[in-house]
Amino acid sequence: GNNTDFSCKVIAGYDYVNNDTNPMDDHYHGTHVAGIIAANGSIVGVAPGAKIVAIKALDSAGSGSFDDIDAGINWCANNATIFNISVISMSIGTLLSLYNSYCDSSYSSTASAIDNAVAKNITVVVATGNNGNTSAISSPACIRKSTRGGAVSKSDGVVYNRNNITDILAPGVSINSTYLTGYISLSGTSMATPHVAGAIALLKQFKKLEKNVKGKSRCF
Repeated sequence: GNNTDFSCKVIAGYDYVNNDTNPMDDHYHGTHVAGIIAANGSIVGVAPGAKIVAIKALDSAGSGSFDDIDAGINWCANNATIFNISVISMSIGTLLSLYNSYCDSSYSSTASAIDNAVAKNITVVVATGNNGNTSAISSPACIRKSTRGGAVSKSDGVVYNRNNITDILAPGVSINSTYLTGYISLSGTSMATPHVAGAIALLKQFKKLEKNVKGKSRCF
């Protein structure tokens, strides 16, 4: 269930595959991504103090529908204030259809969901895909208001999908993070995307704290 007292690492979420409030990962991919963002144990994520809202839109084989993805994005937008949601990390994408420009017209419902989230001051970071294409990226990263995350190796070599609308690159090769049981090293723009999301969470929190400090009166 959802936990508004924020006492847990995972404070809320929804499972659109099984239509319940228990978005437990039964694949592994989401657990690995979440660890890159916010692990705070044997491995430390980019934003170890961050809380997680888990949306399950893909099944145990890692497949799913855009309808469930859209519903998950809208859930976050609609609950942004309740759970202080500042960034959505989406390590998902189409395998066959790649785009060399914006694709909003082909994915109007997903574009509308992302637009809705951005309007709530949520940054939506989406992986560009792993085909190795240098001029095209997967959907939904090609949606205009998404933040497109590509990957680099640990020697800063650019890898996987990227093109002239890719926004940012982050580490995505041999990334060690949480697994269903223990830890595992994986590669892909799926691993780069949560690096970006974690950094955005930290930056937004810093700006929020900075604003609060500036807004306080001081007596000397």
